[in-house]
Amino acid sequence: MNNKKKVLQLAAVLGIGALAVGGTSLAYFTDKSEVKTNTFTVGNVDIDLIENFDSEAAKELKPAVGSAQAGTLQNGIKKEVWVENTGSEEAYVRVHIAIPKLLDNNPDASKNILHFNYSGDSIGVGKWDWSKTANAPYEGDWNTYETTIDGVEYTVYVVTHEKALETGEKTPNAIKQVYLDSRATQEQVQQLQKQIGDDWNIIVKAEAVQADGFTDAYTALNEAFGAPSWN
Repeated sequence: MNNKKKVLQLAAVLGIGALAVGGTSLAYFTDKSEVKTNTFTVGNVDIDLIENFDSEAAKELKPAVGSAQAGTLQNGIKKEVWVENTGSEEAYVRVHIAIPKLLDNNPDASKNILHFNYSGDSIGVGKWDWSKTANAPYEGDWNTYETTIDGVEYTVYVVTHEKALETGEKTPNAIKQVYLDSRATQEQVQQLQKQIGDDWNIIVKAEAVQADGFTDAYTALNEAFGAPSWN
């Protein structure tokens, strides 16, 4: 390219000299500069929070019969919750499950009046983790906080999906059902209705962040959204 430039410069000088002497017309040697366009397409993180909720059964919540652990539970209400990655990028996800605090306010879950459960195969390596950090898997050190929504105090459980979701991939169910404690009495229920109303809402929200650039789900989600909170 340098040699070419030298030739073009020399020709121009000779042409000018000829014009000055002979008055002839001048034809310039030219070269169009090359244009290169670099196109960048921005990826996106997008998720769908999906639930399969038996709203008809939920209209008449009854004390449970049998054992959830033994698989004999009756009167449970189906509330399956999962997340699907509908974006173009791999993403880490977590789900917040808010339950009225008056129904779930005891560190000993067996003493709460309302319970939820999940499938045993939904937790473990690469699946859901209910712990506060990846160093305390998978349900021993519950990740919870408290918040107020529409004037009602809630206990919020946070469950993090350990493995990044690929495009089109779905998580297992985070939870699968909700049920009233078998020892709940009509008097207890009526007292709770006076305090929080007849409708007991369980509210679920999900968050997602790109996986690229992060080493684990907890670091990625806390970096993007901060420590778990409802806001």
